[in-house]
Amino acid sequence: MLSIVFFGIASWNVGSIAYPVTNWQTTSQESFYINFGSNQQVQNVYFWVHSGNASVTVYSGVPGNWSSQGQFALQPRGTDYSVYQTIGLGVTTQFLEFNVTAVNYDSQPMFSNWGVTNPTDQPLSPFIQIAEIGAESQTNQQIPIVAITGENTTDPTLGKLIDEQNKLEIPPTYMSKMYFDEVYFARSAENYVNHQIPNERTHPPLGKLMEATGVALFGETPFGWRIMGVIFATLMIPLMYLLGKKLFGTWIGGFSAAFLLAFDFMHFTMARIGTVDTYVVFFSLLSQLFFLIYFMNVVKTGFKKTSVLPLFLAVVFFALGFSTKWFTLYGAAGLLALLIAVRIKDLSKLKKSLSDKYVAFFDRPFLLLLGFIGIAVAIYFATYIPDMLAGDSFPTIIHLQSAMFAFHSGNVVDSSSAPWWSWPFMFGISGSVPRWFDISYGLPNNMVSTITVLGNPVVWWVGFALMLVLTERAIHGRELARSLWSRISKSSTRQRISIRAKGWDLPAIFIVVVFVFSWLPYVFIGRATYIYHFYLSVPLLCLAITYFINKYWNTRIGKVAAIAIFAGTVAVFALFYSVISGAPISTSFIHSYLRWFPSWYFA
Repeated sequence: MLSIVFFGIASWNVGSIAYPVTNWQTTSQESFYINFGSNQQVQNVYFWVHSGNASVTVYSGVPGNWSSQGQFALQPRGTDYSVYQTIGLGVTTQFLEFNVTAVNYDSQPMFSNWGVTNPTDQPLSPFIQIAEIGAESQTNQQIPIVAITGENTTDPTLGKLIDEQNKLEIPPTYMSKMYFDEVYFARSAENYVNHQIPNERTHPPLGKLMEATGVALFGETPFGWRIMGVIFATLMIPLMYLLGKKLFGTWIGGFSAAFLLAFDFMHFTMARIGTVDTYVVFFSLLSQLFFLIYFMNVVKTGFKKTSVLPLFLAVVFFALGFSTKWFTLYGAAGLLALLIAVRIKDLSKLKKSLSDKYVAFFDRPFLLLLGFIGIAVAIYFATYIPDMLAGDSFPTIIHLQSAMFAFHSGNVVDSSSAPWWSWPFMFGISGSVPRWFDISYGLPNNMVSTITVLGNPVVWWVGFALMLVLTERAIHGRELARSLWSRISKSSTRQRISIRAKGWDLPAIFIVVVFVFSWLPYVFIGRATYIYHFYLSVPLLCLAITYFINKYWNTRIGKVAAIAIFAGTVAVFALFYSVISGAPISTSFIHSYLRWFPSWYFA
């Protein structure tokens, strides 16, 4: 039921499926005019630019007697793709003339300037490709364009500029364009569908290939490049149920984990954007689930009596996550640390020499694990097969890896970034917390459409506070403090912390270790980081809350507290729904009720 509810909310208005797909293009200069059929009060003209760049001079009047309204850039950013450009006019006219001059455009895939050449590389050249032209009245209504006529041209394709007027959204919002990093990832998904080398090459291919599935099924439309994210985010909810159920052994453990994730802001927003982070988190959760199955069996019965199949599956799903974005490595390092810790504990019981213990360390399953990692490497490079089919050589793919590493380890500065420590608090003294993705002004009734990524305050703030409590339980903090104090005071009643398995709180240890490894590596990353990099840690915050709900569920106060958390999570989700979904909202409501901190910028 939770999955159905989430899918219904997340897929609603995720993007337009009626979207202009026929394109007109030029590599030189073209002049034409459009006819509205009668005088109209034209407030704005919109160009849905597919790719390329151009300058356009706009004239109003009648054929043979034009008056200039100014010159505009159709694609000021070379990285933009499938977006609209707004030309504000405010004139009353029946005709508008456009003089379009294509300018130099870089169509090369990323890293062409990093020494990674592609067979599709082309030099800079003038080019512009436009899907449709739309016009808006002063009352925010679409003005139908009834005809288009070329001037000093016999271009028969000019009709493509006005042949899909019924597919336009006017005034436009996120529903009818690419926004934020979709101009890289969704664009690359379209490249794969068209058997081309992807434009975005700073990350591995798998997430873009999965996104390409939606494009292949539903076309090169906003719905097509976003729907797969919604599907995988929906699948994460039953996955969280299984993880919670396995970790705590109760239905309330599974339900609580799934419920909290279902109504988290970041999970919702990232599901609805055509980037690849949702796939990373999905595969990471699958890897954690199978590792947890293996790990709990190892603690219970030992390494030799435990089947390695769950461990193998954990490595496979890690490989799929790593083949989407590299940062899945952080959480996986935490899982490996848990395995090594149990191994070292077992070896400490062996009454053998140090060299014998060293040899025993690599006994089952660690040699097998090395083999599994070899399979993971094969999976990773197999995801580049579509690139090689499009013309890349394997040496180019190898060279690409070093270019990717150089890019991600570089010192990139961005005023919209936010430091790692600010993420769980969702405010800071610098940077952009939360991170806005898109803002569309000019909607009727002074409304705006805005999409911002942040966490549900109930999930994040309560979850982070309880994560600190959980950390104390995981490391036996009180016993550690008493032991430390006794040593400092030279007390004769020194205590030692028990490290026997029966004294371990395995759920607490698992949650804390994976959380720490998922989040704290960003301390050492010098390039710009953003709050959505915390997405991998969000399921752990849900599990931290679930730990205490599960523990106290059978008490009256525990049930009351749990229900209060559930109700608060849903209530805050409903309150902030507009600014995390792009639904129209008034700026007065935003500033009156949603801007809780000065850094919370929504519109």
